[in-house]
Amino acid sequence: MNSDLLSSQSIAETTFVVVDVETTGLSPREGGITEIAMVKVRNGLIHDEYTTLVNPLQPIPYSITVMTGIDDEMVVGAPTAEMVASEIAEFLGCGVFTAHNAQFDLGFVNHTLSKGNIAPIENPILCTCKLARHMLPNLSSKSLGPVTKQLGIRNSHRHRAAGDAFATAEVLIRFLRRLEEHYDVHDLAGVLKFQ
Repeated sequence: MNSDLLSSQSIAETTFVVVDVETTGLSPREGGITEIAMVKVRNGLIHDEYTTLVNPLQPIPYSITVMTGIDDEMVVGAPTAEMVASEIAEFLGCGVFTAHNAQFDLGFVNHTLSKGNIAPIENPILCTCKLARHMLPNLSSKSLGPVTKQLGIRNSHRHRAAGDAFATAEVLIRFLRRLEEHYDVHDLAGVLKFQ
């Protein structure tokens, strides 16, 4: 879809694809995804989800296993990045790539897509962490845990892709509602500008 046409869509008409990845480290070039979850949000509701473990084809550091609970044994039979690349691209479609600290997730997703010879995504990018800086200015930390706690959102699976993706989707839904009700923002262009 033409990006100008997409950005002129109302918030209710826009499909946001909330993405969360668990990884072997901080660098997409040196590491890989161990788990990815994506949740489609449209008109204030969650419509669809995609989640899979991913074999990063390298050992998962102990510190990552402690944080996420994902170890080498769990991913040994999982598909590789090359195998899931087309599924990720298809699920994203032309939706708005949305994540909490979006540049981190985007880097790993684009690196994963490259493993399947798929071009980097050109979707609009929305970062709920950036939205939190404007909408929750008095909150000392804008990381996902404090933001969800402030908004009364439970996340019983923190640091697992699905748990964090669903929690971020709930954050997004509340922020979009607040943008419409309190900031007179009603289209995607306004949302992207606000961040």
